[in-house]
Amino acid sequence: MPSKTHRLLGAALALAAFGAAPQVHAQAAAERFCNPDASGASLRLGELDYAACAGTMPISDREGARQADLFYTAYFARTAHRETRPIAFIWNGGPGADSRLLQFHALGPRTLRGSALADNPNSPLPAADLVFLDPAGTGFSRATSPEAAKKLYATKADSEATAAFILTFLRNQGRQGAPVYLVGESFGTWRAASVAEILIDKSQSVAGIALVSGGIPMGEERDRAFTRALTLPNRTATALALGKLDPALSASPAGTLAAAEKWARDVWYPALSHPETLDDAARARVLAGLARYTGLPPAAIDAKTLWVSPRDFRTKLLAGEGKTLGVFDMRRTAPPADEKAGDAAILDFYRKTLGYGQGHYAGIEVPELPVGNDWQYDQSPITKESLARAMAGEGPPSPSQPWVLRAMEKAPALRVLVATGLYDSLNGCAANRQAASDFPKALAERISPHCYRGGHMMYEEPAEAVQFTKDLSAFFRNSHSEEK
Repeated sequence: MPSKTHRLLGAALALAAFGAAPQVHAQAAAERFCNPDASGASLRLGELDYAACAGTMPISDREGARQADLFYTAYFARTAHRETRPIAFIWNGGPGADSRLLQFHALGPRTLRGSALADNPNSPLPAADLVFLDPAGTGFSRATSPEAAKKLYATKADSEATAAFILTFLRNQGRQGAPVYLVGESFGTWRAASVAEILIDKSQSVAGIALVSGGIPMGEERDRAFTRALTLPNRTATALALGKLDPALSASPAGTLAAAEKWARDVWYPALSHPETLDDAARARVLAGLARYTGLPPAAIDAKTLWVSPRDFRTKLLAGEGKTLGVFDMRRTAPPADEKAGDAAILDFYRKTLGYGQGHYAGIEVPELPVGNDWQYDQSPITKESLARAMAGEGPPSPSQPWVLRAMEKAPALRVLVATGLYDSLNGCAANRQAASDFPKALAERISPHCYRGGHMMYEEPAEAVQFTKDLSAFFRNSHSEEK
């Protein structure tokens, strides 16, 4: 991929410094937690002692041929009964993104404050051990050959490799009986959902999956017009934040968002479903409603289809000012901050703190590999229509599979957390809430949708970072208690 921004590696999270630097204890203490071939150190987060481990794991195909060495960073709290302590496997998306965002901006016990690493008091490490995985071709992970890379840079093989990694990791750590969680961001939600099904099919129980900024992988949309209509509240919230709506609507933002959603359900959805049935007067009323709730002038809206794609909204709302809204946070129009900020601290953490001396970090020490450009979306066919939707900002170039539904049907205790940013152009809070409620009732009760006042990386907002990690910690603890 051409830059970190395109791989969802945005600007560093700016928070006030907290506490002192973690204490590094004897290497021998970490060795009791890390795999024999991993590097590591014993550290402390507040009153919690933990081991940080960095290593690679060989992954082979079904014929036994070695395909890749996958790099991971694991954090183990030094607590009793660790064999039954929850363990979460975490990754970002892209495809082609390493785990830096979720690890060093949100969930790890040490996160970036500007260009330096500091203790993260919001880390969910007290609730679960954390294992951050870099897929093949990212971070220190590498395929063993160009042929292996071609195979692994694909949705199906990537999921199989990830499942193989998790099964081996659990076995090596003696954690097969621990509550297992899968956390994926953006495209990583596909990996989380598909891997959950694979693990369940291989008799490895999964306690929960957390889907961050990627919606709920459900396969081909059953009612695309409805999903599209329910993206309106995100656009309304953005227009409010940018001062592009009638001042009367700004007086009660919560009321305006509720009104926008109701209008989307009652008026825009039927119009999107059958625009050809509208007469001129009805069409004009829909255009006026869209202008009211999006801030777009009626002339900027396609009067034939009445659809405003994510790309159209981002490029047209502030077109008069020569500005384009951000993909990941529509409130932002300025270029991202220095994308290299923090890279030196991250590399120093691996090389010096953990003593990891192998390989070269793609995107820091050497150029990024073309994982995203070479990706094969082989889970479903790419059609002319699906490719057009992707070009308009409506997700990947082919649909997912209904992995979440199948996994939940196979695992009656499996729970799902869905996290969405209100200002994300790639997701919709109302749309994801509706998608969750569309599951059969017994399954819908096990899905918890959350909406945060942030963008795709909602944890870049200090207040939302606290709530996001609090919700994730509660999710780990809640499912763990129910399993027991």
